[in-house]
Amino acid sequence: MGPADLERSPTDKAVHAEVDFAKNAGPGSEQFATHYAPAGEAEKHLDRKINSKLDFIVLLILAVSFILCGIDKTNVGFVATSSFIKDANLQPDDVPTSLSLFSATYVPLQPISVLIGRRVGAHRWIATLLLAWGALCMAHAGIRSTGTLIALRLLLGAAEAGFTQTAFYYMSLMYPKFSLGLRMGLFSGMYSVAGAFAGLLAYGLLHIDSPRVHGWQIVFLVEGGLSVLVAIVAFLVLPAEVGTAWFLNSAERAHAVSRMERDLAGAQEVTEYGQSEGITVRDILDVLKDWKKLLIIVFNILAVLPVTAFTTFLPLVVEGMGYSGVTATLMSVPPFVAGTAGLILIVFSSDHFRERSLHTVFGMLLGLIGCAVMAAASDPKLRYGFAHVCLSGVFASGPLIAVWLAGNTPWKTSRSFVLGLNGYSNLAGVIAGQLFKSKYAPSYSYPLTVTMILIAVGMVGFVFIRVMYMLENRRRRKILATWTEENFIEEMSSTERRGDQRYTFIYGY
Repeated sequence: MGPADLERSPTDKAVHAEVDFAKNAGPGSEQFATHYAPAGEAEKHLDRKINSKLDFIVLLILAVSFILCGIDKTNVGFVATSSFIKDANLQPDDVPTSLSLFSATYVPLQPISVLIGRRVGAHRWIATLLLAWGALCMAHAGIRSTGTLIALRLLLGAAEAGFTQTAFYYMSLMYPKFSLGLRMGLFSGMYSVAGAFAGLLAYGLLHIDSPRVHGWQIVFLVEGGLSVLVAIVAFLVLPAEVGTAWFLNSAERAHAVSRMERDLAGAQEVTEYGQSEGITVRDILDVLKDWKKLLIIVFNILAVLPVTAFTTFLPLVVEGMGYSGVTATLMSVPPFVAGTAGLILIVFSSDHFRERSLHTVFGMLLGLIGCAVMAAASDPKLRYGFAHVCLSGVFASGPLIAVWLAGNTPWKTSRSFVLGLNGYSNLAGVIAGQLFKSKYAPSYSYPLTVTMILIAVGMVGFVFIRVMYMLENRRRRKILATWTEENFIEEMSSTERRGDQRYTFIYGY
């Protein structure tokens, strides 16, 4: 970087970044989005140091928080096996009803929660959500009626709403887009860890009983207390942005900021452009008018359907393969291990090859093949083996779609909103609940077949979106080929187009 570069304003730097990118983009480069790539071994070394520190501080806290999110969400199901229903004066159907009501606030409030996080600061909002749901979890220890249980579950759903998507948004501010997929994958992989750890923790705590405090009360107090403790750590440790990260030295902070600017080649908002930290109607409308991103969210519901279905119903499906009771539950663990391994491999490959849609489709293809064999085969061992194939692919779609949306939405408020809308993928749970009914036991052939068909529809949808982005990129390159530097300067100051709407932005797919 020379003296002239140091004297440029943020706008000048953005313009020159776009001009350089347009000039250097050859015919074969249209498969790649505008993105950061280290220039030389020195930058690679600096990137590794920055990413290692971010992983150890930011990613670790978010991962632990996600585990606690899963634990506090599901612990009411584990304590239902104890004296909880009797001690709390509940009816047998109150627990499953409360689990359904949790989604009544959890799903609709996702976009609103993420927008609040954008407004007050994602790091503060993540810690606030942790504190809120931890306190509400602890309050479950005082349940003495059905009304109290339902009220607390509704409030817990509101407190956990938007946490995952806010965490995705927060990570997108810290890591360049092609370092982000693996981190989002590792974060998402904590869901399966939470499932295993929740059962072990609840099992141990339920054995602690006394005349004054029941085991189920200890479960709520300890697990909720852990969330409150991590919330305090998050308040103290998580940085507002990468440029103010206390654990980076001055050179690392400068490079961390620079690489995020280069990652989007000036397409993100800069204070000089007049973009405030507030939320405007245009920020929302920009997303609602973008039919490609809305379709991605719709198809993502189909992509995560097998994840939602098998997370809940795999033990029942495994029962139809010749296992029973506790053995069926135990035999459900290996497919989830395969799912975690497949998730990490696919998202790592996605970052390495700088590609999102085909990696998502590949994971869904494994899910489709697994569902097809489980639905059609009669050999229990063959069906069980292909349960591993199915789960080894389907977990990757969640983080890959989130990072795909984030990478194609450089305008930060719009990015937070589109990630919030992506939280509606949780509607897959409603579909799964209607499909995997007990009347289809023990083979569950019909719900598996329907799931397979819906996965196929989602795969075709993602390929279609990929083609649309390819055509749009080609159209933009033809426009840019005729531009002078004055045209680039006009584009940077344009109020008509911003973020990924600018012709200088190249979509990733």
